Amino acid sequence: MKKTALLLALLLALSGCQPAAPVEAQNGGSASSAAEESAPASGPADEDSREDPAPQADASYVDAPEPDEPPQTTVGAIELPAEPASSNAGYSVDLLTPAQYDLYYPLNRGGYRQFQTADFFPLGQGGKYAVANRNGRLLTNVEYELGIEGWNSIDGMVPLKKDGKAGAIDAADGSVLVPFEYDDVWCASGSDGSGLYRVQKGDAVEMIDRTGVTRFSMERGDDFTALKKRFVLYKDGMLRFYNQQYSPIANFACDGMEVVSSPRTNEGGRDLIAFDYEGAWGLADSDGKFLTDPVYDEIGYFTGSYAVVTQNGKRGIINDRGKVVVKPEWDDITLYKSSASVCKDNRWGVITDIDSGEPAVKPSYDYIMGFGDYGYACFERNGKFGIMDKEGNEIVPARYDGTLSTSRSLDKGYYILESGDGPFNSGIVDGRGRVIIPTDHYVQPGADGEKLNLVLTPSGKWGFANDRGQFVIDAQFENASPFISGKNVAFVQKDGKICLVNRKGELVLKTVFSDLIGYNPDTMVCAMEYTAADGTVKGCLVKVNLPA
Repeated sequence: MKKTALLLALLLALSGCQPAAPVEAQNGGSASSAAEESAPASGPADEDSREDPAPQADASYVDAPEPDEPPQTTVGAIELPAEPASSNAGYSVDLLTPAQYDLYYPLNRGGYRQFQTADFFPLGQGGKYAVANRNGRLLTNVEYELGIEGWNSIDGMVPLKKDGKAGAIDAADGSVLVPFEYDDVWCASGSDGSGLYRVQKGDAVEMIDRTGVTRFSMERGDDFTALKKRFVLYKDGMLRFYNQQYSPIANFACDGMEVVSSPRTNEGGRDLIAFDYEGAWGLADSDGKFLTDPVYDEIGYFTGSYAVVTQNGKRGIINDRGKVVVKPEWDDITLYKSSASVCKDNRWGVITDIDSGEPAVKPSYDYIMGFGDYGYACFERNGKFGIMDKEGNEIVPARYDGTLSTSRSLDKGYYILESGDGPFNSGIVDGRGRVIIPTDHYVQPGADGEKLNLVLTPSGKWGFANDRGQFVIDAQFENASPFISGKNVAFVQKDGKICLVNRKGELVLKTVFSDLIGYNPDTMVCAMEYTAADGTVKGCLVKVNLPA
């Protein structure tokens, strides 16, 4: 009965919305009734057709000022050689700061450090930090503690602390976005240039805009997220939806919420909310419109336009309009970008046309992975792995002890073979069974159309292999990063010095610097470290100039 009442109440809510201030929640166990100035009785328009004025521009799009004069040299600075680099014609470096800073390594959660990209640079002295923008201009004095891991801002904001109080500045021009008076500061959850910040003093949590106005208040147990065109607040058992002017547009009663799709985390996906009502889950869009009733045991995160749902212990798939496209009749489902692996009685098949709901390959394998580049997927049979196409034809028989994957960085018919969980566990093989690079290497495929793949050898040296696994730049570097998009050069470390290598394997720039902690691939401003003869290490900002 309660679910029926909820659904009836929701129909009323969709013709109106809750009145007044978003910072206060109304008590009640069902969706709100229509307000006098409510939307038409037909309910909210589709989210793609409703146009709200855009919010204030994301800080990351503000023009970043260029450096002017270098900062003054301080005590403890290291004198650099008169010639900080030797280079081919057209390549050079400009020193933007003295070598006088401590450059910290952001937390590395596994994998190889290589050279990180950055859109701001924290420069340390005596345990405090200054911040420089992506052009290398110093934005602040050395007086802050860092409030973020890594060197990339969050929607253009850099959380910091000063005298024990948290605030935030603009990563481009250094303007204060949030005053330094809070216990904690972060972007609003799910924020995508919304201009809202989550601030906390004691137990009080608020969402404030860039003028300091409180738009939403929260207490323990509340939840908030900023969607592409909407704000969603769960408070006092009510799920409330607001437009970009912070006006309420819909609400309904429920026991909890989860953002299961957003363009930020699900490429090409819509903003979608799963809501819990008495232990059953339903799906709503960003206008608060029900796409499914609360009838599922679980709604998973969307991959593209689809999500796995569980009903009565069986799994199926719904699309982003709430339609069931694969009936809940499977023991397990793994959803991939363009296919779904389905399991019954411990045997796996695959659905390649998800809208059809029918498996192209009946459950008969130990497992079938997702279809990737060239329309191939890895399958497992009797503990061995091979490759199949979308019709189920076995292109590569099950002969390998490790999983196979395709990549656009490799030619068709060449595969990355992974075997084991150690640091050196991947290689390159072809469809005829030839081993091009043994699996005691580490292969990092090129991204976004890049055909040169980074390869780390067991000797600890990096090189670059082409799309058929042949080394075109010998493994000779202590460290390396992929080729920079559009620039045809890559940063490498050779003989303890940072260099640039071109696609021919030529070192076109050799610097005196011992390490590259971070760089901006657009501006080519770099945070470099220099090691003096006595072993002292200090960092500075350097701009690398490329041929026009």
